[in-house]
Amino acid sequence: MLKRWFTAFVLILVLALGAWGYRQYLEKISYHRYLQAQYDRSFYQLISNVENIETSMGKLMVASSDKTTISILDEIWREAFSGQEHLSQLPIGQPEIDNTSKFLVQVGDYAYSLTKKIASGGKLSDKDLKTITTLHNYAVFLGKNLHDLSKKVQGGYELGNLRKQGTKKMAQIDSKILNVRMNSVNQTMTNFPTLIYDGPFSESLMKLTPKGLTGPEISYDRALQIAREFYGKNIESESKYSPSNGKIKTYGVELKPSGKPPVYINVSRKGGHVVWMMDERSPSKVNISASQALKHAKKFLETHGFKDMESTYSMKAPGYIQFNFVPVENEVYLYPDIVKVKVALDNGDIIGFDATAYYMNHVKRKLEKPKLTLEQAREKVNKNLKIESTKLALIPLEGGREVLAYEFKGTYKGDTFYVYINAINGNEEKILKVIKTEHGDLTM
Repeated sequence: MLKRWFTAFVLILVLALGAWGYRQYLEKISYHRYLQAQYDRSFYQLISNVENIETSMGKLMVASSDKTTISILDEIWREAFSGQEHLSQLPIGQPEIDNTSKFLVQVGDYAYSLTKKIASGGKLSDKDLKTITTLHNYAVFLGKNLHDLSKKVQGGYELGNLRKQGTKKMAQIDSKILNVRMNSVNQTMTNFPTLIYDGPFSESLMKLTPKGLTGPEISYDRALQIAREFYGKNIESESKYSPSNGKIKTYGVELKPSGKPPVYINVSRKGGHVVWMMDERSPSKVNISASQALKHAKKFLETHGFKDMESTYSMKAPGYIQFNFVPVENEVYLYPDIVKVKVALDNGDIIGFDATAYYMNHVKRKLEKPKLTLEQAREKVNKNLKIESTKLALIPLEGGREVLAYEFKGTYKGDTFYVYINAINGNEEKILKVIKTEHGDLTM
């Protein structure tokens, strides 16, 4: 009898340990996926930062005021700083990225020195422009090699591959940057102690605190329920992953559809708003057109309470297309309140959603009336720009300010630019440049 009780006890203990081990295994897999997603994002953002630096150099060629030039140099400084941050977050040893990091520091410091020079009444000299050209060439080299690295890391940015292959390839890239002399930059630096990838102002999160969140604080369990309802499809399991403590504090939810990759959703702790969603599925076939995909995106937004939204920009890439939507009020496009929707081109599923900017900036506004006519604003635009289209828009500026501006889309030497003229005082507020990337063509 004692033997039977002992056997039963051992069996129960084994089952309990097995269940505990399996749970630990699942948690490890979930955390691995979370880390992989973070490294994926950091790597992509690093590439974006480097390409933004390269493109901002071109913006200087069509700037017609010191204010705009300072703004562009500020963009370069911020992109260089952001690039350093994202580079440091990759699981790659410091020796393999030392010179790349140094390059980003030099770019940022040099842009900052030029900002101080112009703010003090100076102008960009021929030597300055030559140095900018040199830095531009380095940025082209670094950007190209980072793209090559992303292709060679098999399985996307899978954690193990990024550690092994990424470290090896980054060492090769870094050594080439070491061989490039930057004497002109170094000498200049001893004197002092927004590329559009997915639409105008798509990354503008200028407010210090979220303005669009409404409602009381919610629990994690309530966030799980909201995520399930938002996804709206059958799932096999659900789990929690590390909550975010960024500008918008969120709960992280992982949903696992049967036989499909996981879906990640972040729900705001205040009010329970879905801030973003990412479906890990990677569609490869194209069965629907861009116009059909746009209908799917509009229907999705309307279903989830986003009314009077217009698509202002789209980016088409293999297997999917991303649309940017903004509210339109009295024919004014509210760029700060942007919402991104990614549509799979095989079946029209929504595989990506990002309303971060919307919830950071969305408030009830009292819009001013323009004091300048369209023709008066047009006279403020550099004559080099061949204007193709115009519209009235509310745009975000540094420090959280918003201004009403005329948007002029045009071309210069084969490149497309957006120039924004303040509709109240006629100031040239901002210049954005459009480029084509390996991620896909950018289209209006």
